[in-house]
Amino acid sequence: MSFTSTYAQKPPNYKGICMAVGVHVVIIAGIMAMPGIELPGKLPTIIQTYDVKMAPEPLKPPPEPKEAQVETPKKAGETTKVTPIVNTPVFDDLIPTTFTSVDDGIDFSRVGDRITIPVTPLETIADPVIADAKLNTRFSKQFQPPYPSGLLRMGEEGMVTVRVLVGRDGRAKQIELIDSPHEGFWTATKRHALKKWRFQPATKDGAPFESWMTLKVRFEING
Repeated sequence: MSFTSTYAQKPPNYKGICMAVGVHVVIIAGIMAMPGIELPGKLPTIIQTYDVKMAPEPLKPPPEPKEAQVETPKKAGETTKVTPIVNTPVFDDLIPTTFTSVDDGIDFSRVGDRITIPVTPLETIADPVIADAKLNTRFSKQFQPPYPSGLLRMGEEGMVTVRVLVGRDGRAKQIELIDSPHEGFWTATKRHALKKWRFQPATKDGAPFESWMTLKVRFEING
């Protein structure tokens, strides 16, 4: 049995082919002529990067320095020297030390050579005897200063308090005012004290020395 294709002897339709090609050309040209439409070219490759913060690693303490050990090379036949440790001997039978009287000194007997150290007994020091200064009773009548005439006429009275430096000779070397109701009373007292006052000076073990004393002078008008 034989088979013969009915299309084998049919010539190709060139007109249809041309029309199909022309339609495609027109469609492509129309697409390219449309505004705002661009044919996609080769798409770029976009890679986005991000900074990732890593947790800081804990600080490690620096390693402790190791002491360098230097070994001294030994020579052939050389040995290491060892220093022995010698303990101080303890003596249980110590010789007691005896002492003689203070008057004869200190005697370290039975301990090596005999050594005698003389000791002088301490003398008893008595407290010094001090006597304060006081008025000399032989000159008590001339103690009162003269009354200031102006204050006497006005009938003024008062009491002056002073400090007096008594010298070793018993005289008033210096006088200072403590209190006075009137300038006239103080002036009369100061002038009279430096000229007329006499004292028994203060003494220390019988030797006179300068000292301060406080006195009061009263100015009164008698009937």
